[in-house]
Amino acid sequence: MRSNLKWTAAVSILLAALLHLPLAYGQVRTTSGAVSKSSGIQHPKELERRILQLTNEARRKNGLAPLYPDNDLAAKARAKSDDMLMNKYFSHTSPEGKTLKDRFQEEKPASFQTISRIGENIYMGARFDYATDVKTQARMIVDGWMTSPGHRRNILEANYTHLGVGVSAKDKICYATQIFSQVK
Repeated sequence: MRSNLKWTAAVSILLAALLHLPLAYGQVRTTSGAVSKSSGIQHPKELERRILQLTNEARRKNGLAPLYPDNDLAAKARAKSDDMLMNKYFSHTSPEGKTLKDRFQEEKPASFQTISRIGENIYMGARFDYATDVKTQARMIVDGWMTSPGHRRNILEANYTHLGVGVSAKDKICYATQIFSQVK
């Protein structure tokens, strides 16, 4: 009886530890999503969709309106994720010193004229196979953001109205970017 109790306790501790691993321990091997022919980068659309869905769930639980999906923001988010993946960095500022605001002003998308506020969340993970369970990977990403004060603040910012999510994956590496905006 005592042996079974010890075994159960050990398994419980192990499971608790595995469920609370840092986000950097996620592996990406996906079979869905667009693939860039030249770079081999994949953009798993279902993971992007679930991240948006879980973000809106978190907002709803906090009494906030959902964010509208925005294709222009999603394209910029994918470009940011691609850039971090290809240039092997993890930062809101690119190696060239460009910030989110710089990127928007530089490219001047049509929607930029109507944006009064922008924000960004980024994620990097490795060594987690979500090909069979995109829900788990999306949950890990959003839960990680929700436990970080700055990222949580972006998700729960009442003034944001739109969201673009971009995920880039190659081999065992995954980058995700959320770009939030308030449209005038």
